Amino acid sequence: MSRSATATTTLALAAVLALAAFGPAPVRALAVVLVGALVAVGWPELLDLPARRSTTVLVGLVAVAAAVAAAVAVAHARDEGTQAAGVLAHSPAVAALSLLAAFTHQLLRRDGRPRLVESVTASVGAQAVVVLGAAWVAVPSTYAGATLAPVVLAAVVATAAVSATTWPLRVAGPVNLVVGGAAGWLAATLAVLLGAGTGDVVSQGRWAVAGIVAGVGAGVLVSAWRGLTARLPAAGTVPAALAVAAVPVALAGGGAYLVGRLVLL
Repeated sequence: MSRSATATTTLALAAVLALAAFGPAPVRALAVVLVGALVAVGWPELLDLPARRSTTVLVGLVAVAAAVAAAVAVAHARDEGTQAAGVLAHSPAVAALSLLAAFTHQLLRRDGRPRLVESVTASVGAQAVVVLGAAWVAVPSTYAGATLAPVVLAAVVATAAVSATTWPLRVAGPVNLVVGGAAGWLAATLAVLLGAGTGDVVSQGRWAVAGIVAGVGAGVLVSAWRGLTARLPAAGTVPAALAVAAVPVALAGGGAYLVGRLVLL
């Protein structure tokens, strides 16, 4: 896949999550599982890992577990304050159990366990990505509400488009910070103008700041991810490119949750 196709895939995934944010928790969980599934399918090939199939299954199961845990917590939350503070309370447990599962996976390998340390490290890294991606289920439960999701995802898409160019990272990186901040500010301003970002819980004056913070964070994230993956030999293959497209979308979930909890008060 070309860089432009990868950026288009990022756009599609961002659109799915942005729309799902306005739906019930199970719908958001399904969207998160979709993103996690692409990470699971492409991650082993992207990093040329041994035991690719079992690693894919493991990461996929962790993605499902993290999304379900967040969705169940949201469904059982009794009020908005409880939701904002506690909907990710089960995520550390999911992360801890996934770490144990990663070691168990290596013990069950029957191929002589070549490149053991590399395999464990890469598997745990993928699990961390999908666990953070489950934060998208909780974003509508923050003070910002569901509107925050398209604001953050707009910045992710804009910076992914910059990273799809042939510009060297020393150029694309700084440009991503500017473009991400501008995209986040524009999306937040548009949300306020349309009335989607207004309400008694969130001060309108904080939306522009939140958009800029989220946008600059997206620029750092996407630039760093491009720097890590651009020279990997398998990055152009279809499964690996799907992971390349999905990882920034997943990781942005954790950042969006923090912005919703800490900035938009």
